[in-house]
Amino acid sequence: MDVTTLIYSIIGTFGCSTNGFAIFILFRLQNRFSTTTLLISNQCIIDFFASLTSLCLFLDPELMTRLPESNIAADFVCKVWSSKYIFWSCTYASTANLVVLTFDRYFVVMYPVNYNLTKERFNMKVLLLLIPWICGFGFIIQWLMVHNVKDGECIRTWSSVGYEKAFTLLCGVYILVIPISVMLFVYVNIYRALRRDGDGCSAVSANRAARRLNIIKTMLIVSVTYVICWSPNEICYIYFTLGGEFNFTGPVYYIGVAMSLCNICINPIIYTFKYNDFKVGVEKSLPCLKNLPTLPCRKSVSTPQTTYPLGTVSTNVLT
Repeated sequence: MDVTTLIYSIIGTFGCSTNGFAIFILFRLQNRFSTTTLLISNQCIIDFFASLTSLCLFLDPELMTRLPESNIAADFVCKVWSSKYIFWSCTYASTANLVVLTFDRYFVVMYPVNYNLTKERFNMKVLLLLIPWICGFGFIIQWLMVHNVKDGECIRTWSSVGYEKAFTLLCGVYILVIPISVMLFVYVNIYRALRRDGDGCSAVSANRAARRLNIIKTMLIVSVTYVICWSPNEICYIYFTLGGEFNFTGPVYYIGVAMSLCNICINPIIYTFKYNDFKVGVEKSLPCLKNLPTLPCRKSVSTPQTTYPLGTVSTNVLT
């Protein structure tokens, strides 16, 4: 078993465990059908499938290269499975879902009235949940197209070197430039809005403001972790694409791969220690873990539903 196979296998196993656990907890929350909880659940589902695909692809290397005898079936398996199209699509869908989650935080703070009017619409929730899947599987479809069967083997063939470089740079823009730009824009504006509107006039509003702030802090940590995990690998690929020298068998490459893959299994760990609603769900489902550190605002879970000027949340409506 080579280093790459070992890395993918270990992280795939860990990712299935952590995201499976998170999905179990999230769907037991009282506010499991709120927009934000659904988006966080969607993130965990996407990452679970990415982890599962990683585990299946790399635990048995022959599973990637074995093709059916039928030409049509062989071409389908080559493009969809052997090319790792499903794995990379889930990875890119995970990035898109994080961007959607970040914008969700932006609109709840900056446009609370409009957000409250639209957040409970079924078609809006479905659209928000579908966008990441469409973006992930749609953007990476070119990866599917350049894989073809030749002499009984699945090979990758680009029409030109320039086309391959352009696609690699676009992937870098998708994975790094767009998410970082969105995160900077959103969290800078959220910070300004919280400073401007941070004065609570009652214990209830203070509780809700603290709960909203806990969600924002949690997603900020998730976003920063994403940047840390993906930056080394993507920067190396972009550097190589632009003509730089890079050793794809050296330790730097393997460390970058491991860090990027860690992103698909680390979010549930962040939720466990930073997201108070998630910790409440853990305590109810697994009482033996009730001593997880939490914030005082956790008691606001039992707060009745009330409209709050800045779009803060109640038990049944997690924004």
